[in-house]
Amino acid sequence: MSKSKELSADLPEWYREGYDNIWLPYTQMKTAPDALPVVGTDGVYLELADGRRLLDGIASWWTACHGYNHPGMKEKMKAQIDRMSHVMLGGLVHEGALDLSRRLAGLLPGDLNHVFFSESGSVSVEIALKMAVQFWLNQGIEGRARFVGFKAGYHGDTSAAMSVGDSDDGMHKAFGGYLQ
Repeated sequence: MSKSKELSADLPEWYREGYDNIWLPYTQMKTAPDALPVVGTDGVYLELADGRRLLDGIASWWTACHGYNHPGMKEKMKAQIDRMSHVMLGGLVHEGALDLSRRLAGLLPGDLNHVFFSESGSVSVEIALKMAVQFWLNQGIEGRARFVGFKAGYHGDTSAAMSVGDSDDGMHKAFGGYLQ
């Protein structure tokens, strides 16, 4: 049972027992409404503990843009996990990363022929910002670290990604001066 707030008895036991140990994004946990307990996924739907199905219109923050439980993707993921779950690309490389790099580079225009893998959209924005700064440093020019963003733009939830966004809602505004 949660010590921090009263939870509905209708919620699953795993939910009630674990609620005190999680901090959900953009959430003041003591005042937030109960998060919806998801017990499964199917296609574009989230399946809740009470049997309801919700259309996941935000695709789990854009990480499930192809839906859930796609047979072909599941097959590839299972084959990969049987071979190796993960290998960082810091001084290491593996066949899957090289194959995907080659295939993605083949889709790019002109002399754009390199890809960089990251674990999320926010981190990819951070990496792009660092690459932009590094470009100027490689040219021998220091201090080029100002960025332009779109009005009402959203670029992610890491500190630098939040700083180049222009959302007056929620927490993004607090990071507006993090980068210029």
